[in-house]
Amino acid sequence: MDLHKVLQLIRRHLFLLIAVPLFMALLVYIFTRNQAKTYSSEVIIYTGIATGYSIESTSSRSVDYFSTNIQFDNLINLIKANQTIENTAIRLLAQDISLEEPNPQYISASNYAELHRIVPKHVKDLVVKNGKMGLARDKEEQIRRLEQEIQGLEQQISTKKSSELLGGTSNTSITDTQPQTNLNKSDNSIFHTVRPGETLYSIAAMYSISAGEIVDQNNLRNNSVNVGQTLVIHKELPTDYLYHIVKPGESVYSISRLYNTSINDIRRQNNLYSDDLIVGNRLMIKKITPTASGYIDNSINQVSTSTVIVNPDEAKIDFSRFEWPYKKDPVIPPYIRKDDFYNTVDNFTNYYNSSDTNFIYELLHYNHPHYSLVSIKSNSGVFRVSNSDFIRVTYQADDPGICQQTLKILAEVFIKNYTMLKSNETDEVVAYYQRKVEEADAKLQDAEDRLLEFNKENNIINYYEQSKYIAAQKEDLDLYYQNEQIRLASASAALRELKTKLMGKDSIYLKSDIIMQKMKRISEISELIIINEISTEYDPYIGNNLVNLKAEANRIKDEVKAHVDQLFMYSRSNEGIPVKDLLVEYMNNNITFVEAQASLRVLSNRKQDFTRIYQIFAPLGAMLKRIEREISVAEQSYLEFLHSFNVAKMEQQNNLLSSKIKIVDEPSFPLQANPSRASLLVLVAAVFGFFIVAFIILMLEYFDTSVKNPSSVEKSTNLKLAGAYPVLEPGRDNSYISNRLTEMLLQQIKLHITHNSIFTSEKPYLVLIFSTQRQVGKTTVATALINKLRSYGEKVLFLNYSKEETDTNGNDLDSTITYQIDNKFVEIKHINELLVSNYLRKDNYKYDYIFLEIPAIIFNSYPFELMSSVDVPLLIIKANDYWRSSDIAALKTMQEVSREKPMVVLNLTELHSLDDIINDIPENEQRSLRRKLKTIITYPFRLRVKVRVE
Repeated sequence: MDLHKVLQLIRRHLFLLIAVPLFMALLVYIFTRNQAKTYSSEVIIYTGIATGYSIESTSSRSVDYFSTNIQFDNLINLIKANQTIENTAIRLLAQDISLEEPNPQYISASNYAELHRIVPKHVKDLVVKNGKMGLARDKEEQIRRLEQEIQGLEQQISTKKSSELLGGTSNTSITDTQPQTNLNKSDNSIFHTVRPGETLYSIAAMYSISAGEIVDQNNLRNNSVNVGQTLVIHKELPTDYLYHIVKPGESVYSISRLYNTSINDIRRQNNLYSDDLIVGNRLMIKKITPTASGYIDNSINQVSTSTVIVNPDEAKIDFSRFEWPYKKDPVIPPYIRKDDFYNTVDNFTNYYNSSDTNFIYELLHYNHPHYSLVSIKSNSGVFRVSNSDFIRVTYQADDPGICQQTLKILAEVFIKNYTMLKSNETDEVVAYYQRKVEEADAKLQDAEDRLLEFNKENNIINYYEQSKYIAAQKEDLDLYYQNEQIRLASASAALRELKTKLMGKDSIYLKSDIIMQKMKRISEISELIIINEISTEYDPYIGNNLVNLKAEANRIKDEVKAHVDQLFMYSRSNEGIPVKDLLVEYMNNNITFVEAQASLRVLSNRKQDFTRIYQIFAPLGAMLKRIEREISVAEQSYLEFLHSFNVAKMEQQNNLLSSKIKIVDEPSFPLQANPSRASLLVLVAAVFGFFIVAFIILMLEYFDTSVKNPSSVEKSTNLKLAGAYPVLEPGRDNSYISNRLTEMLLQQIKLHITHNSIFTSEKPYLVLIFSTQRQVGKTTVATALINKLRSYGEKVLFLNYSKEETDTNGNDLDSTITYQIDNKFVEIKHINELLVSNYLRKDNYKYDYIFLEIPAIIFNSYPFELMSSVDVPLLIIKANDYWRSSDIAALKTMQEVSREKPMVVLNLTELHSLDDIINDIPENEQRSLRRKLKTIITYPFRLRVKVRVE
């Protein structure tokens, strides 16, 4: 499909391409013309994920782009989480329900009324006020209203009595156009009686104080006041200020000239935002300092002209002195206690979670425009501001107050949830390691306590030093024992030798009782000496006793020597050695022998003691080693858990530092509605309608398999195109087109007969008009051809069929003759069998052409043998028909029985499809203009570049 055909399609369906977009645009305009206004606001939150300060910031770290994106995705998904949206919706509902009257900063009057209309009584009873809810709250409200009425009546009575005592006239009685006030000059108290139309905010603006101060001074429960109620207003008037009551006809300019002050000062001091004054309003005017001529009289109406010198510091505006009628209220509405609000939120939350069929659950999960989860999600948007640490949260609603408050609550809930999430990430880890540290510390304490008890039970001060000392003592004892054994052996050998030499002569002396007793005593003393020497390190008293024993031993030795000297002084041995020397030597060896024996006995006992000590100390070492190993393992485990605990605590603190996100830009109160998108939607609808219609037209054209133009019919039938007939449009001169196409078709017929025919044809030429389908216009085409031939003077016979009996009598041989189709029709072999002979030849009349029309060959039988005599078979096809398999099969059969190949004629063709056949179709001025425009547009595509080679 080329551009030319696309333009033709657009031209043919131009009405649809214009009408449908206009209709869709009209529908969109009708549905969007009364579209509600929307207001939008935004809040910007600083997260500090990438560049914020934390504990880890003190150390060098690289910014991970991937992890940073994940953290921002977590933040965005947390804002869009159902829990965050649920908490936001519940808080917003609690905020609006808690209001006593509509407040534009929270909810408009219409939405407030609609909310109270749909909220049932049992849900309203969940609202907490002054710590009470339900019936108890309603009773308290009734009592409070009654108390206010009584107080107002008492004040009115008191005011009247005071007026009567002052002379029957009250200075406070003024006209109906002025507020009813009474000034108590003793304490600067003003009694104001509420008039119809006045509100708490208008009264506060009148006296230039805040509404909260009036509520506190009068113990009001909310911001509602009743007509006739008397309010006490306490306001300390500065000493340099005075009051001026606005009189009829006065303006800000006249009052400024009266008190010789500036208009801006009066506006600033009284919070005036326009020059409109209400009669009876009290304006606070700053007193003027005395001038050279005296004081300014505030009671006279005069104009004073003087030069005023302005101090630059005084010219600066102190915005803190301005008090707006509506302040930037927090999330909790005014006059609502903080604990009451959060108790209301808790009640709504518990009620919401109680079932999935309660009112709040349905309100949040259906399609409410303000409180449903779907609405809040669809109207909110969360975006990261470029690649910074900021997040922009936007929201739009049809109520500016709800828009701002929803953003406030959403930001507050998000920050709270994010902080809890970040802290909970490490809470379990910190708790785990803290529990493990406590368990490890308990195990370490238990092991150390067991070591202490073990040392106490076994008298161990320092096991390793004690065991080392015992081993050294054991080695010394073994060496001492070995030396004593040597000494005993040498003394024993010497005694045996001396006994041999002194056996015969000296036995009398040796057996002396005195000497033996002395020797026995020496042995006992020597044993005691050795015992005491071993124990002298542990007891000082033993050391003193040891000295005495040694002295006694020396004394006894001296006595023995004296006795021996007396015995041996007269004798000698057999070898000639004096007996005295032998006896002395014998005595010394005997003493040595006795001493060695005593020493060995003591040392033997001492070795047994060491053996017992070793038996005790040997298992103590293993047990001590086990306890020390348990202590080491417990201490190592304690230190590891303590380190992990410190790391977890540091990570927890780092998370707390990094989770302290802040609101940079608070959500603003939208004053202007968003630009309407109705015009854009109308334009989009029109463009969409145009393109969808164009798309459908192109698709239908592309997938259309009908034989709607000459090229497609030749391609489908594989036959030569003889001609085409158009759809004759009303209001157009169709004679030229019809005549020209008829002439072209006759030209193809004659060309086929004279040049393209396989067999030689003779007059009359038999032209067969047939089709595969019904109602294709065979008779119309045949009639046009016959009339054209007759206009040329040709003799033409037209044989048409009928399935009923017809009368064939007639004298007009140049007209249409109808033949009957019966059961013998298929057996006809020649054209003469269809007619009586006198109709074919009468008065030697000869025909030039015979046109034979047969019924649709798919639905009817036809004479096969007659087809062999046809000179020109013409297949008539309607342009909006489809060429099916049945048509192909029928045409194939016809080609088999016909001697000439059929030609095809396309009937009811659109004029634009005839450009391939004829291109001089006359057009009106508008169509001519379109053709010129088409020529200009398609000119670049028709250019041909030819390179000339020389």
